Amino acid sequence: MFNRAIPRGVRFAHTAAVQASKPVPPPRGSIKEPVDFLKAIGRNCEQHAESFETWDSLFTSTSRVMRNDMGIETKQRKYILAWREFYRQGRDLHAVPLKSPKKKK
Repeated sequence: MFNRAIPRGVRFAHTAAVQASKPVPPPRGSIKEPVDFLKAIGRNCEQHAESFETWDSLFTSTSRVMRNDMGIETKQRKYILAWREFYRQGRDLHAVPLKSPKKKK
């Protein structure tokens, strides 16, 4: 039924190659350190600033490392990863507030 020749975790094998091919952008403007980056994107992400020791570690850490080694929760991890990619593309950083939940009737 299942092909046992394919080892488990193959679905994630490509992420290391993709991650290695993306360049680490240089700091620009007022963003000089990982803590500056995390403060600029908001949503209390600066609480994880000590997890990212260098600029390179901010842009090379995978989602798994952020989850397992740094203990960053899913929503914040996805938010950081998204803004990391936006920064690579040259977008200016700004905080995007969470929407407040709708009141129940």
